[in-house]
Amino acid sequence: MSDEPKSAHILVVDDDEGLCLLMAEALRADHLTVATAGSGAAALAWLEAHTPDLMLLDLKMRDVGGQALVKRLKQHRTPVPFLVVTGQGDEKVAVDVMKQGALDYVMKDSGLLDLLPGVVRRALEAIERDRQLAQTQASLRESEARFAAAMRATNDGVWEWRIPDDSAYFSPRWKAILGFQPNEIPDVRDEWRRRIHPQDEERVQVAFRDFLTDAIHTFSIEYRMQHKDGSYRWIHSRAVLERDVAGRPLRMIGANADITDRKQLEKELTSISDREQRRIGQDLHDGLGQQLTAIEFMCQSLRADLKDAAPEIREQVVAMGAFLRQAITQTRALAHGLTAFMLDASGLQGALAELAETTGALGRVKVRFSCPAPVRVKDGETAVHLYRIAQEAIGNALKHSRATEIYVSLVDEDGVVTLRVSDNGTGLPKADEVGDAGVGMRVMDHRAATIGANLSISSRRNRGVTVTCTLHQKFAA
Repeated sequence: MSDEPKSAHILVVDDDEGLCLLMAEALRADHLTVATAGSGAAALAWLEAHTPDLMLLDLKMRDVGGQALVKRLKQHRTPVPFLVVTGQGDEKVAVDVMKQGALDYVMKDSGLLDLLPGVVRRALEAIERDRQLAQTQASLRESEARFAAAMRATNDGVWEWRIPDDSAYFSPRWKAILGFQPNEIPDVRDEWRRRIHPQDEERVQVAFRDFLTDAIHTFSIEYRMQHKDGSYRWIHSRAVLERDVAGRPLRMIGANADITDRKQLEKELTSISDREQRRIGQDLHDGLGQQLTAIEFMCQSLRADLKDAAPEIREQVVAMGAFLRQAITQTRALAHGLTAFMLDASGLQGALAELAETTGALGRVKVRFSCPAPVRVKDGETAVHLYRIAQEAIGNALKHSRATEIYVSLVDEDGVVTLRVSDNGTGLPKADEVGDAGVGMRVMDHRAATIGANLSISSRRNRGVTVTCTLHQKFAA
């Protein structure tokens, strides 16, 4: 059944008055609204005031020939789709008129009135399909224009990976982020792969694999890509995945944003925060720590002066001295934790050993440290970040895992420095119970990214958590 409305308006143009009326009646019987014109001039006059959905046009009329009328119709304010009605021997003329835009033609023979309603219906259906297609194309062009405007506003580079044939598309902005003109990089995925920082390559590959296999449901990853000038730019890639009817990955469409400036700002903010922590630690050590020590000496002097006092008074002074000693120990430990920023490139090993010893001395957990051979990292900043990662991992184990043992190791194998902190506790809490532990993991991940290291966290229920930070010093940021 046709999707056309029953009231489609048809104009029948034929100077054979009897045939014109018969065609009109045949179409009205098919629930169409029909108007008639007995000449070309009458048709043009009617069209000045009306616009039909379809026109039936006789090719041979006395006043205006069908082909001449077609030419004049093309100049009409609203082009009208039309069918031609032709007699025997006029097929060639009908074909020529179809080349000028006619949808179809029908012969004036004994079967005309029976065939005409079906021919008209098919023509109306074709007109409706063309109308819907034009609307869809217009909507698509509008959508593409909005998308292009949005991409210009966000300054992101658009990319597409067509998975079945491993073909790709990179927008001009995608290439410009890396310093290239549109014609300087072909749209080949290897061009993307080979520009990924060696230290990030495996992590990016795992992210793509996990996204394609539904292991993760959101593709969003930050990594480094090589610029035309040889430097590396930080890139944030996001994407959506389309699948075919069988559920197989069909294509990924995404956008790359240059976040290098943001990364640099984060690095500077971290540095400012670290300096402020160092200042607070020094104030604790030189200010509060010294005052508490002075009060402890005064308490010891007071105890000596009260040797003849009542026993209960002397016991209170002794207790005050013990509390002061504990406060001094805690203040020094806190100050030391905050002033680890004086680390140099070769001081990481000693700082971790002292961290393990200080934590173990609290008596809550046994902490072991292993470093078979001296490890020298790139610079003091890298040493500080690795120290802070270890400190955060130990802190999380103390606060959340109920561990009795913590193991810290630091090794350097052919320029690959690996820091590992593991415990024998209960493992990571459920996702909805992470709380402060989740914040700590994000802090560790941020510090690792700042120095170009990879951080992984594994957990086994009732068998503890292992935090591993791997730094390829050859490729470190």
